Amino acid sequence: MRLMICLLLWSASAAYAEVSVTFVSPEKFSDVRDRQFASKPDKNPHLAAIRRYTEERAARYLPAGQSLSIRFTDIDLAGDHIPQTDPNLTDVRIVTSLYPPRMSFEYEIKDAGGAVLKSDRVDLKDLAFDSSQTGFASDPLRFEKRMLDKWMRKNLR
Repeated sequence: MRLMICLLLWSASAAYAEVSVTFVSPEKFSDVRDRQFASKPDKNPHLAAIRRYTEERAARYLPAGQSLSIRFTDIDLAGDHIPQTDPNLTDVRIVTSLYPPRMSFEYEIKDAGGAVLKSDRVDLKDLAFDSSQTGFASDPLRFEKRMLDKWMRKNLR
C-alpha cells in the first residue's frame, strides 16, 4: 500500500514538471552520427533518443510546477566511426577510452510563476565512462545516458 502511494505521488509530480529539450545548430555538433555519413538532424535517431530520455528522466527530479529548459550546444558521443575498407563495416562505432562522451548545454529551471530559480552553462565529460558496467550493452547511448543521469541527480534535486 505504501509503495502504491509513493508511486502515485511520484507520477503526479512528474506529470506536472515540464521539460523542454532543444538542439542548437545540431549539424555543427562534434559527433552524433548514427552511421558513417551523417543523418539530417531531424532524422537522427541519437538526437531523438537523447531528447526523449532527458525529458522523461529530468521530469522525475523536478518538483510539481517547475519547468526545465535544456539547450544542447554540442554533443560528442562515446567512441567514433572509424573508416573501414570493407563496405559491410561502414556503420561501426568503435568505443575506446580515447573518445569519451561529452555534452555542452545551457539550462534554466523556472518556478510555476516563471521566475528563474537556477541557470547555468554546463560542459559534461566522462573520462572514466568505460570503467564500469552501465545499462544495457545493446543501448548505443548507455554512456551518454549515465553521464546525464549523474548530472540530473546532482543538479535537479
